[in-house]
Amino acid sequence: MKNIHTALVKFDLHSDIKVSSPIALSALQNSYPSSAGSFRPELVEPVFKPMLDFLRQTGSYLMVNAYPYFAYESNSDVISLDYALFRENPGVVDAGSGLRYFSPL
Repeated sequence: MKNIHTALVKFDLHSDIKVSSPIALSALQNSYPSSAGSFRPELVEPVFKPMLDFLRQTGSYLMVNAYPYFAYESNSDVISLDYALFRENPGVVDAGSGLRYFSPL
């Protein structure tokens, strides 16, 4: 990421093109509900702190390859199929934050 960004700076394209790298949803320790999301502890220091510092410094974005099916599969006892498929549903309220979610993303 840094090498690509350096090349973009060299050609004065860094303001027009942002560099990022998607992370897998499996890099999260918790993903349900969304407000309880957290990274797996063993990845924080070696991967996420440097990556997030780079993204912050360059004004880029964190991308997550999220697959709602996997969230549904591992939590089908608490996630309805309508919720997982982005269909109309009453939503899920996070007891900790009081936030209401209508889809897993």
